[in-house]
Amino acid sequence: MLGYFPTLYKDELLYSAIARYALHTGQENSQKAVLRDVFSSRTATAIPDLPSHLNALVQNLSTVWPTTVDDLIGTHTLAPIYLPFLSEDQARSVKQSMASDTGGNIHTRVGITASSIKQLSFFRYCSTCMTDQLALDGEAYWQRSHQLQGLDFCKKHSCFLNNSKVSFHPKEKHHFFTAAASCNSSAIRKLRLHHNEKVLNDKYLDLLEEPFLDGLGTNRWTMFYHNLAHDLGFIEKNRIQYQEIYLVMKQEWKGSIFEKYFTEPIENHWLKNIFRKHRKSFHPLRHLLVITTLAPDISTAEVLSKVRNLSVPAHDSDTMTNKIKKGKAEEVKQRRQLWLNFLDKHKSLGVKKIRLIPGGGSLYSWLYRNDYQWLMNNRPKYRPKSQLHYKADYREWDKFNVIALNKLLKELLCQSKRCRLTKTFFIKKLPRANSVEKYLHKLPGTREWLASHSETVEDFQLHRLRSAYEKLEELKLEVKKWRLLRFAGIRSELITPKIEKEILRLEQGRGQR
Repeated sequence: MLGYFPTLYKDELLYSAIARYALHTGQENSQKAVLRDVFSSRTATAIPDLPSHLNALVQNLSTVWPTTVDDLIGTHTLAPIYLPFLSEDQARSVKQSMASDTGGNIHTRVGITASSIKQLSFFRYCSTCMTDQLALDGEAYWQRSHQLQGLDFCKKHSCFLNNSKVSFHPKEKHHFFTAAASCNSSAIRKLRLHHNEKVLNDKYLDLLEEPFLDGLGTNRWTMFYHNLAHDLGFIEKNRIQYQEIYLVMKQEWKGSIFEKYFTEPIENHWLKNIFRKHRKSFHPLRHLLVITTLAPDISTAEVLSKVRNLSVPAHDSDTMTNKIKKGKAEEVKQRRQLWLNFLDKHKSLGVKKIRLIPGGGSLYSWLYRNDYQWLMNNRPKYRPKSQLHYKADYREWDKFNVIALNKLLKELLCQSKRCRLTKTFFIKKLPRANSVEKYLHKLPGTREWLASHSETVEDFQLHRLRSAYEKLEELKLEVKKWRLLRFAGIRSELITPKIEKEILRLEQGRGQR
């Protein structure tokens, strides 16, 4: 149970609140402890948009903040923008995965992985919004509305969003990064927003802020778009006029930020597929582009209500349960037995090894697509590899590093053109560089060598001056101060007394080292 957890701000990501918890409790550099406190797990992953382990979090928060999994999903994750466009079963499955401790394929099932809408590379923020946060709340946090795919601006301040230093899917998968330590740029890139861009922004935020967590299914969306085309006169002789819809859409978004989504010809365009029978879900941004253009006066809540009230024939359902009832039950039974035979025959192997056996990979893939829950309950238990840990001989390692560094320095001093010899540069040249950096406190000889041989900026400028002198001598040019500075690439405002003294020495012809 948690004895403390920060109050979440409006429009704040759950990820951000956990990052603030780590900061407030002094555990920013001990993220495994944070995971243990918050999720009762040491292996939970720091996912910004669609996190899992929410059941454990709700239980741990019960004494300081009574909440529910649906409340967290609806108000502090990005799930609300995806769930309405999935089937009922898909939406339910995604929410169950977010609640449980097995959320590894949520992004695939939602459709983010396969979408052509570019995923975010970094967390984003608006400099003015962050200034307001600091003034009102005393601290910065990651806003949900700034992390929406395709929405690259802040409507409130009419400016582009800035990229932070934090990757949206970082390699440090257990680390929660705070906004305060990751947003250094205060640049504000203003832009003039079109009316359509403002309307789309509002509809996007409505989808996020008024969470509708049920899946409506592809069949209802097919009917909605067919009815929309009919009401607007885009149907002639029972055929949807895709070309006319495309031209209207292209004209409406011309000159806007979203113009790039209408560059392909209609034959291969997503717009044509969205007005056909839906065989897959489309990214929320694509739905909003169409609705903003063709139904601008209808709110997002009204659209979702209309879609929900459409009746879908029972025989047209695309859920896995009905697929099995229509003839796959026997096939599922056979494949389950084949999989159990594989497990019985190869008891010592894990999933990866079994999939490498002829027939194992295709069988696993079929069950994964058609009988996922049963497969997850009937797979080999994870067997952690037994690793033979050895105790490092730091004394010998230290001696080896010093010898290697002396040899490297000797080679570098013979080069007239070289980079600055910094501590980091030397470490990166050593074998096991990452380990050297990590255990430098246990390598006194290496540490002292680096401290005494690393060049300052001034030292490196002096080296460049001497190299410039040698070049002038080689070209038989008169050694002048301006020539030395130009050849050495040193700006006049960076000249220090020591550099000035060296220039004077070289001008007098005493350039020998």
